[in-house]
Amino acid sequence: MTATRFTEAQVRRAVKGATDAGWTVGEVRVEPDGTIRLLPVAKESPQPDERTPQAWD
Repeated sequence: MTATRFTEAQVRRAVKGATDAGWTVGEVRVEPDGTIRLLPVAKESPQPDERTPQAWD
């Protein structure tokens, strides 16, 4: 099995395209078949609101 070749320019173009589209790229993965995957920055899930709602009068 031969490794698929990719260039730094291809990765740069992919990241630039994602950034221009409003993405914040968190991770770049290059798969063995040459697929370039861009993953967004992982956002922390909001903390649950621990307050108790007040009953309606």
